[in-house]
Amino acid sequence: MSRSANVLSTQTLKDFKLTLINFGEEARNALSGVEMELRRVRDWLERDQLGYWQSQVKRRQEELMQARAELHKRKISQQGSDAVSDSEQKEALRDAQRRLRIAEEKVELIKKRLIPFLHHEIAEYHSHSQPLGDHLAGGFERSIGAMEKMVVALESYLALRVPSAPRSDSVVESGAAATTRASTTDAAKASAADGGAEAPVEAQESEESATAKVDGSAATESARGESLVSGRAS
Repeated sequence: MSRSANVLSTQTLKDFKLTLINFGEEARNALSGVEMELRRVRDWLERDQLGYWQSQVKRRQEELMQARAELHKRKISQQGSDAVSDSEQKEALRDAQRRLRIAEEKVELIKKRLIPFLHHEIAEYHSHSQPLGDHLAGGFERSIGAMEKMVVALESYLALRVPSAPRSDSVVESGAAATTRASTTDAAKASAADGGAEAPVEAQESEESATAKVDGSAATESARGESLVSGRAS
């Protein structure tokens, strides 16, 4: 069921729209920053770290082969003699084996644990941030447009002027004019019903005869007055 909005100020709506626009910009920048950071970490782990330790494995395999060769040479050189010792070559071989094992463990850790864990966390983040990103891409703009239309509609409504009530004199004059027009219309209809176009001529002749009678009565009264004055004077 629709309800009326208690809007007390259009300026408040304008301020809220501006705040919403600023929030949208900050949210977009934050999402872009996080995406850049995730890409940087993924590249660092998958390209830099994994590539580094894979190269270290190859390098340390070569070191191990070199240490074995040195030990073998030492053993050949001391055959038949008890004065020469090969403990140093054996220690270098053990150190090369240890270093190779560390590099191989690093590669295994990155490939089997860190990269899958990072991909899982990135997917988890995207599942939560994607709705906000989708809204900022489409629904957010529609919300801003709807708010702008709302502000324009309210300002147009507030700009309307209340019509003023007509004065009593104008009402009386309008009523009198309407009555006169109605009487004239009724008279015209009655005349048309009695004799068509001849009725106005007869009415005019009646008016002229009435005027002549009034003029004749006035002349008679004037003559009587003059005779009375003449009699008194004689």
